[in-house]
Amino acid sequence: MAYPTVDAAAVPWLTVQQMVDADRLAVEDFGIGLLQMMEHAGRSLADLTIELFPEGDIVVLAGGGNNGGGGLSAARHLANRGRRVAVALATADPGPAVTHHLRTLAAMGIRPLPELPPSPVVVDALVGYGLAGALRGRAASLAAAAGGRSVVSLDLPSGHGAAGAVEAAATLTLALPKEGLRRVRPLYVADLGLPDALWTTLGVAAPGLFRNGRIVRVV
Repeated sequence: MAYPTVDAAAVPWLTVQQMVDADRLAVEDFGIGLLQMMEHAGRSLADLTIELFPEGDIVVLAGGGNNGGGGLSAARHLANRGRRVAVALATADPGPAVTHHLRTLAAMGIRPLPELPPSPVVVDALVGYGLAGALRGRAASLAAAAGGRSVVSLDLPSGHGAAGAVEAAATLTLALPKEGLRRVRPLYVADLGLPDALWTTLGVAAPGLFRNGRIVRVV
């Protein structure tokens, strides 16, 4: 399918602090929980991955934070839609959201693998917009092992702007594009279900991006 497009000059670009504030307002003022937002992110990430790469096994690289939770939500949706999915974790001590999704996947028979399988399609959910700089440890090893495969990154290519960063074939960022992604293409944006009133509170012009679907492409 052809996703609706939006001109890069016609959409607000958020700073990291603005997106942190948006997440906080969503939870504290609008009652939109992190797991709700992850579900939106994961479903859209699965949709985009299937659209761009309709064949081949998929491995999801998940960090221990909220970005990893979105990736694991996508793993469930991908499996539900008939794709063979594996998961590799970047940490032995994941946060509560990742632990939540791991329990669901385990009940489906999907458990993290110690090594990266030879899946041709990779979902990169190692780190999100809140982490900058070069990847380290197992996250760096997983990013390196994903080289040469078809990668769809969640929110930003992990390690973006630093040596050893994931090379993404496509990036799906969330809610609105981030300042650090202005030169990243192809760039898609997924709806997190955040209301216009939230953006008004932050002093951001409500963009109305998702009137024609949950995913738009920035051109």
